[in-house]
Amino acid sequence: MTQLNPIRPYRVDIMEYERGWGSRLDESIYFDTEKEARDYADTYNKKYNNEPTVPDWYMVARYVEKA
Repeated sequence: MTQLNPIRPYRVDIMEYERGWGSRLDESIYFDTEKEARDYADTYNKKYNNEPTVPDWYMVARYVEKA
């Protein structure tokens, strides 16, 4: 079950992916507003996921909808 932070309820999960090993949750970051969370995820992914092909190892920011 997803655990929400009652003070900062909007969450972005940073996921790590590695070919042959799978994926894991690296960290969760909480925000005061949905816009802040979505903007952070978009900015993160534009900065770190801009290759024309998928690398063997990478990290992705994913906005998590409120439950």
